Amino acid sequence: MSFLLTLLLLAPPCVQAASTQGWWSRQGRSLVVFDSSGTLSAEIGLGKWEEATATRLDVREITGGVSPDKRLAWTLERNTSWNTARTTALEKRRLLRVYGDAGRELWEEPFADAPQEGDPIIFSQDAALCLVALRGELGWTASVRSWASVPVWDTGPYPNLRSIALTPNGRYVMLSWRETDTSATHTFLEISSKKRKDIPSGTLHLGQATISAEGKVTSGKKTVFDFSAAAAKTP
Repeated sequence: MSFLLTLLLLAPPCVQAASTQGWWSRQGRSLVVFDSSGTLSAEIGLGKWEEATATRLDVREITGGVSPDKRLAWTLERNTSWNTARTTALEKRRLLRVYGDAGRELWEEPFADAPQEGDPIIFSQDAALCLVALRGELGWTASVRSWASVPVWDTGPYPNLRSIALTPNGRYVMLSWRETDTSATHTFLEISSKKRKDIPSGTLHLGQATISAEGKVTSGKKTVFDFSAAAAKTP
């Protein structure tokens, strides 16, 4: 891949599609995209549908959302086939799709899945970066990518991913996860340096924490970790 192409793929989508300048919106149970003149150009239905036959029950569910700058949209489609008693899953399939501001699909990811709480994908404020939750045989992976799905950093596996978060400036990641029969853990990641800090959730106020755009981790009103301070202490 050439240097210029790499820069292009890492640039915010608003730069990529300056000639299109469409935008997405979530309205009721649909994702809709408008062109530069404000005319509705495409619509994606969200919801859950079931179809029963004599031998199986097929369940299809589509969830979705819009990036903060409204230039991108995503859907997660889950298809599960059950036996008639709905006690055994015969087949499971899922697919994450990301769409550009012209309404066309940009890329897809079959291993993406929603964690216990929240969405399977989170975009930075300018949508230049995104954080995707992936689920495989070995556990969960948190994947930092460009808007065009160019890999930046993958971390994992995590046994059971509860939630994912990305700061609006796209600099820091926060994950909440736990192992079976153990207490939960909060993991904080600095994308540029690939530094990681794990903090047992039991040591946090009400088991909760937040991370600022500057890399300061707070719980309650107390600062429990600061990436900037940690970097200053490093020889």
